[in-house]
Amino acid sequence: MQADFWCEANCARWDAAVDRERVSGLAVCDDDPLKLHYSWSLARIGVSDPQRWRHEVAANREAVARHRVGFADLVLVSLPSLAELTRRREADTTRRRRNFERHIRLAEPLREWYETLDRVRPGTVRWNLPTEGVAEPWHPTRKDRYDLALFDRFIEALPSVP
Repeated sequence: MQADFWCEANCARWDAAVDRERVSGLAVCDDDPLKLHYSWSLARIGVSDPQRWRHEVAANREAVARHRVGFADLVLVSLPSLAELTRRREADTTRRRRNFERHIRLAEPLREWYETLDRVRPGTVRWNLPTEGVAEPWHPTRKDRYDLALFDRFIEALPSVP
């Protein structure tokens, strides 16, 4: 099943990040390790079957329970304006960006996702990228990475999908 495949891929990314953290004290990922926001956002705008979302939630819930994937201690979110995204697309001659319009539609669900996460797990989200980079100690390790009750509260608090 597609949900199991992506859950396993995200578990592998999480495992690598936790290993890096053990060695250096800090791990930085280029995306939310749970990565559930993508299928939820697609369902939210009506271009994906909500059942896919539900399958991914179930697979990830089990992985959280087994400490195979968890909540990031801190998530940095940058949602550039439509004008800025359009400027970047027009300046980029290396690729076509054929899904540009779809990705524009995903901006609002992505905002909803991270607003909900920060409401349920305060202090998790910062709405800008640090201009000076990430320096230690930038954010403390949180003890609730694998908290199933938190996971359930978060999923329940999200706006519904059609």
